[in-house]
Amino acid sequence: FFNWMQMVYARMVYTMKYGDKRCLSFRDQATHRDSTSLCLWNIFFADFQLRKHPDDICLHRHPVSHISQAEQANDNIMSTSFPVFQAKVTWFFFWCKKKQVFISAAKLKWMIFDLLPSIIPILRLGDLIVELVSKFKYVGMWLTSTTPNIFSLNYSIKASKTRNGSNTAFAMKHRIGSLPVKEGLQIYMAHINCYLISSGDITIDMDVALVKELFEAQHLFLRHLLGINSWSMLTVFFTETGLMPIRILRLLLALGHHCYIADLREDLALMDSVNLFVARLPGWAGDVAIMLSTLPTPILHMRHQQVRWDTRSKFIAQSGKVWERNGMISHRHLAKLLFWAIHRSPLTHSSIIVILVLAHRKVLTGLLLGDPTLSMERFRYPVQYHLAIPCKKCLCCFCQDVVKNEVHALLDCGCHAPLTALRQIFLKEAFTCDTVLEPAYMLLSHYNFLRRLVSSRGVIAHFAKYVYEVLTLYNKYQQFIPAGSYIS
Repeated sequence: FFNWMQMVYARMVYTMKYGDKRCLSFRDQATHRDSTSLCLWNIFFADFQLRKHPDDICLHRHPVSHISQAEQANDNIMSTSFPVFQAKVTWFFFWCKKKQVFISAAKLKWMIFDLLPSIIPILRLGDLIVELVSKFKYVGMWLTSTTPNIFSLNYSIKASKTRNGSNTAFAMKHRIGSLPVKEGLQIYMAHINCYLISSGDITIDMDVALVKELFEAQHLFLRHLLGINSWSMLTVFFTETGLMPIRILRLLLALGHHCYIADLREDLALMDSVNLFVARLPGWAGDVAIMLSTLPTPILHMRHQQVRWDTRSKFIAQSGKVWERNGMISHRHLAKLLFWAIHRSPLTHSSIIVILVLAHRKVLTGLLLGDPTLSMERFRYPVQYHLAIPCKKCLCCFCQDVVKNEVHALLDCGCHAPLTALRQIFLKEAFTCDTVLEPAYMLLSHYNFLRRLVSSRGVIAHFAKYVYEVLTLYNKYQQFIPAGSYIS
């Protein structure tokens, strides 16, 4: 039997590179990123212990002098006073020297998470001077020591990567055409969502200005994907895609992290945070409690009660549904179709996403959100040649005696032969695709029939095409503007 794995490791040569610097090549049987390297490093590092000191950071009345992250072999030494910190670094240096461990000086950094002293001390590791930095990336998370929120840079970087991912996803439009919603959501989950939820279990979104960058990045992608204008309601982003608002999703991740560390034996950080919460001091647990109390359906937690947040997740999801419901109810008439369509529930995919033609999807979405090219919407605001016109005076350009709203333009107006022909063709197609619609057309009002059309997954693509053709037809004719509305 030929042991090819042993041959690979026997012939493999390693080198470590950092920037422009490269160390000498060496051979080893197991190194970083190998399947056995994590376990071997834990065994090798198990005897490293620092002496306890009164200036150590205490978590739940237990002193903690250092933390280790085995996956990336990252070690962090901490203290509340510089002399003790220097002594610990020196002890670490002699331990590495005894264990014949090479220390990469270029990778060593240290930070001061407090007001800078008048005289900046110099940290030494043997004969080397360790660089003092104001920002550092630790275990994939950026930390800053010169801002009120140590995670502020992490928010900015993740939001920037989200925007870059959005720009990349839509940059190929002129070569491959428009991006269908279904495939766009797959790209979102693969390349956008990962940045939006990054470190959401650790960084509680208390700073509105910072988390707003993530909100805007998420809305930017969904706005481009659905073809919605910048002043549209936000609720439709989530009712039509099945996605969850970032604020609620990140809070769910934080609660999931709480449940995870609560099951571990090493829960000193969690218990210390709970102690701060009970003592009315700022901390991770207190921030989570504040976020729960600010949800659309507040979840209140008394400080003297036993802290058990593992059952709060379902209430947070329910709060998200309430937020969507309130957003739809408060909007004007036809937008409610997106929520109240038959056999629909919040946080589920809408039938609109199956419309592949971008122009048809944009027109239908604009119609339901109150943004069509109809006179009652177009003339609500003053423009260059006429004043704002009340809705009751925005009459149909064909019959000129009825307000031209969505229901009238699509199903009522019979004063224009081409429009009537388009309607007959569409109804014939709709009744063929969904047999339930024909009796509904005879029994229901035209407004309620539109609700049925939106809820019919088999007809929605035909309906979008019909809306596009009707609005295109109306745009070919001069809109009716009542006398006295022109600016003289």
